[in-house]
Amino acid sequence: MTWGNIFSIGLSELVAFAFSLPFFSLVVASLIVAGGLLVVRLREGRGRTPRPSAADAASVAARYLPERRALGFGAIGVVVVFGIENVVRGYLLNLVDIVEWWQYATPVFAAFLSLSVVLAMIAFRGTTPPEQPVVSGARRSWTTYGSRISMLSAGAALVGLLGTTIAAGLASSADERGRYIYLAIPVPNTAIDPIRPWFYGWGFGVPVLVCVAALAVVTWATLRGNAIRPFIRPETVGAEQIARTEVASAVLRIATAGMLLALAGAWRFIARAGSASSLGVGDESGGRTEYDLAWQWAEFAIAAGWLAPAIEITAFALLILVASRLRREHTLERSPERTPDRETVR
Repeated sequence: MTWGNIFSIGLSELVAFAFSLPFFSLVVASLIVAGGLLVVRLREGRGRTPRPSAADAASVAARYLPERRALGFGAIGVVVVFGIENVVRGYLLNLVDIVEWWQYATPVFAAFLSLSVVLAMIAFRGTTPPEQPVVSGARRSWTTYGSRISMLSAGAALVGLLGTTIAAGLASSADERGRYIYLAIPVPNTAIDPIRPWFYGWGFGVPVLVCVAALAVVTWATLRGNAIRPFIRPETVGAEQIARTEVASAVLRIATAGMLLALAGAWRFIARAGSASSLGVGDESGGRTEYDLAWQWAEFAIAAGWLAPAIEITAFALLILVASRLRREHTLERSPERTPDRETVR
């Protein structure tokens, strides 16, 4: 779109164009998170935070700070990989008649790689024998340290992406090469063949399903490994519980964000293909006849297109929140916060 075209369109069209760009969603998410963190910091500054003993702080930091830093850099990595893919695909490559399935699989795969690194760190570095035995009064599982809202959000993103991919795949049709990349939209009460725009069919969706399955497995394994590893000693239980909660929260945010970015892209694609409402056919005399198109899910496609920017902004906000912890981890390493031990060990 040229500058002349930008100045010639109305405000609503300009806003719609802006929200169709993932980078604009990233800017909006950054502003929202920055404002929220500023409010939280002002509120936290009113109170005092006691400090733990030096020995306890050193033990907890040695185990958990590398993992939390890896999660922060992993969140940044998801954003960077997503941005590079958008730039390379959109401006540097000629992808005529190419099924760009990686466009939707990339954020999910990037989240998978980030959490795989964290899982390896937990398994080989963050799980060590306790310095002193700690008696646990409750069985810990992969759901122990994840908050309910984080679990529900991740589950909703998973169901939304799986449901969208499967439903779109079932609605798609194949081209002459057997690629399920078309949507057949009939033209009622005419002998005209259905129009076949490109669509988020199985050709795009199957790689996404594979990446989602891998992401789900590594997310579960990371949450489980984080929960069941032994505590260092009784005095560090309270601080470790909070550290494990923060790790679980970051893991779920990265997984949720990766799926939401893929879902936003899929919804935009479905909206472009399924929102067509008319077909113009010219005749030999220079006239033009308009025919109505009838896809039964057109209203849902239009709604998905409007909702796509919202879930994309949410995804970027989750990643920025995880990345923002990097600065706090540096502060904690220098002057750790006091986290009182809990009487009951989960």
